[in-house]
Amino acid sequence: MSGLIGPEVGGALTVWVAAAATLLAWSILVGAQRPFVWSQRLLAGLLTGYLALLAIREVLIPRLVAPLLADPAAAPFEWLALLLAAMLLGARWLPRWVGATPVAVLVGSIAAFALGGAVVGTVLPQIAGILPAPGVSGPSLLAGVATALVTALVLLAFVHGRPQGRVLLRLGAAGRWLILGGVGAWLGYLVLSRLVLLTDRLAFLVTDWLGVVR
Repeated sequence: MSGLIGPEVGGALTVWVAAAATLLAWSILVGAQRPFVWSQRLLAGLLTGYLALLAIREVLIPRLVAPLLADPAAAPFEWLALLLAAMLLGARWLPRWVGATPVAVLVGSIAAFALGGAVVGTVLPQIAGILPAPGVSGPSLLAGVATALVTALVLLAFVHGRPQGRVLLRLGAAGRWLILGGVGAWLGYLVLSRLVLLTDRLAFLVTDWLGVVR
């Protein structure tokens, strides 16, 4: 805290700013759209600034600036990245493929990374979970069989474009109902979590801001 604003003044100012932001976000409930738009822009600006600072502090400085300053001759790839970034900044005269190629590589790498993470973190554990271990019996075996059955029905729900018999059609319909049930449970969890956040904000306004309850 600076010398002009003491801890008590700074804490009170923080509470008032947080209360004002909360009321701006809730203004849409009474039809005031302009304050709500202000709160959205404030959130977008803060998030963009935070991500920019995070990229500068965690990526650019340690991975580009620091190696160049430490040993410029031993960092050829960092110089190449810096040159490419300088060329792409406002260089409209460059051919389109010059700017499109690194962007395509970046997007493809991110997509491959996300797909690999989904396979390793979701698909493989799901397959491992539906295979009962040797010697397992009782509730664990029943849970593994139920998981395998639900997984098979959900996968059958995504089978389209091929002639199917009556049995496969009914199994696919059961899989779609399971998907709807999962989506409903997920939406219910989201609603419950938002109610928890609403309760927390109400408690903040009543206790910290208004001081009605101590």
